[in-house]
Amino acid sequence: MTRLAFDHDQILADGVERARAKLEYSPLGIAFCADELTIAELRRVYEAVWGTTLDPRNFHRKVTGTPGFVVETGRTATRDGGRPAQLYRPGDATLLHPAMLRPV
Repeated sequence: MTRLAFDHDQILADGVERARAKLEYSPLGIAFCADELTIAELRRVYEAVWGTTLDPRNFHRKVTGTPGFVVETGRTATRDGGRPAQLYRPGDATLLHPAMLRPV
């Protein structure tokens, strides 16, 4: 494992943990997606940052059930193959309630 100079290892670890925590209560994850996104694309952001696999159905239910998190565009796309997925755009939420708690 490569070590960073000075206390940069700790600075990087703190930044990653801050991003992980912020995903729980803010719509930060959408910033890593295109203007129109699928719930699967957003789920992959959460999985990458949290370092875990999330249940697709539960994630979809939580995201679409959180007021202002995402808004349906009325359009669909087939980006990952398979059947067309509903497209969403970012909503107007600045805080997520209820929070998207990361798995333990």
